[in-house]
Amino acid sequence: MIGTSASWPISVRVAVGGFLGVVASVLLLLGHGAALGRAGATSSLALDALQGFAAMVILVPISLTVASPLILIAIVCGVLLKRAIERHLLAWSLAAPVIVWLFVSMMDAVMRRESNVGMAEVPGRLARAMRNGENLLTLFAAAVAGVVFYVLSAKRRKRPEA
Repeated sequence: MIGTSASWPISVRVAVGGFLGVVASVLLLLGHGAALGRAGATSSLALDALQGFAAMVILVPISLTVASPLILIAIVCGVLLKRAIERHLLAWSLAAPVIVWLFVSMMDAVMRRESNVGMAEVPGRLARAMRNGENLLTLFAAAVAGVVFYVLSAKRRKRPEA
C-alpha cells in the first residue's frame, strides 16, 4: 500500500468531519432558502451572491458554536472506541450519523415541555422531533461528517501500473 490518510489521529479526523458537516448543512440551508425564493432577493446576481456569502460568514460560526458539544462528544467517543472504529470503519461511519440524529431528537423531545404531559408522551414527542427540520439538518450534517471521516480513514489501495 502507498500509505493511508488514517495516519491522522482519530480526533483530527472527527473534528475535520464535524467541521465539514456543519459547513455542508449551512450550504444546504442557504441553498434551500435560495430555492424557495427569498422575499428580499434583488435583481442582481452579484448582490444575491454577496448576501449569501455574508449569511454564510455569519451562520458558520454560529452553527459551529451550537454543534461544538456534539463534535467534542464525537471526539471523545472516537478516542475511546478507536479499535472498534478502525476494525469496522464502514459500519461506524454509517451508524454514527443515525446515533447523533437519535440523540439530538431524544434531547429535543425530552427538553421541550408541553402543557402537563408526562413521560408517557415522550414517544409521540420523539416522533415529532425526528421529523423536525432542524433535527433532519443535524442528520444531514452528521451524514456528511461520517462520509468525510470514512474518506479520511479508508486505506488507499495501490494502483496497478500500466
